[in-house]
Amino acid sequence: MKTKITLLLLFISPIYAQVDPVNSQKLWIFSLSKIGSSIVPYEKEQFTDIFGPYKSDPRRNINSYEFAAQKKFEDSKFAFYFDFFELTKRDYSLKYIDFQNRSNIKETPTPIGNYFRSQIRLGFSYSIFNNVSISFGSRYFRSELTDGFLNQFYVNFGQKYLGPEISIQTKTKFLDNFFIATRISLFLLYGKSIHNYSFVSARTDQGYIDVNIEPYTRVQGNEFLLKFGYYFTNNLFFTIGFRSTLLRIRPDDLRVYSGDSRFDNQMNIEYGLRKENSYTDYMQSIILELGIEL
Repeated sequence: MKTKITLLLLFISPIYAQVDPVNSQKLWIFSLSKIGSSIVPYEKEQFTDIFGPYKSDPRRNINSYEFAAQKKFEDSKFAFYFDFFELTKRDYSLKYIDFQNRSNIKETPTPIGNYFRSQIRLGFSYSIFNNVSISFGSRYFRSELTDGFLNQFYVNFGQKYLGPEISIQTKTKFLDNFFIATRISLFLLYGKSIHNYSFVSARTDQGYIDVNIEPYTRVQGNEFLLKFGYYFTNNLFFTIGFRSTLLRIRPDDLRVYSGDSRFDNQMNIEYGLRKENSYTDYMQSIILELGIEL
């Protein structure tokens, strides 16, 4: 399917390249991007709080695809935009740390579950100058880490948010067909974070631990995008870019109620001692984009 889309873009671009750009206004922009990302997700922080000791493995990158579209309104400075991506990483891994006499003696890459992440952005942009525009819209974000084995254990950490976003974009041409594009976005999201896990434990009164809490959560985030592009024709372009996304996640209440007083006291005392009401979710991506303007 991806190959067919690429071939279609390459086939129809010469047709539109023959149109005089002075006498025709380009109203649509479509693009498809391949993305390689390094992620330190919120779910990893929660997993290590409960099941540590683990640390991130920087070599474990995740690949995904993103589709974007923009519709300019004729004889207007306004435009509508939409973009969507999702990724799935089977057997998402961290390094499990073995200790002996408080010394780190071994680090072993260990799968901790399947990781899923998706995002939708949509809204309207307004062109302030020829190469500067500002946009107002919304961002929907969802992610989760899941794992389990028979009746021995089950893990489901996740997030689901929606909220407003404001961005400023620039696009400047240089050296004929080359151009640079940037975007800085600020957003405020609201929703719930999910903390659902259970495991067998001989040290508990019931013989198992079962926790299921979904605190209301507020997220402050920012995103920076930088792209270097080249127009093959008046319509077809290619870019290579870098994107950095940071979420600051603030759950209302992470106190645990599993039914086992010993486990609950231990976890809630640790949360209290750390005085943590803020976590981070960090993603860095390299982007290869192929697009067409019609």
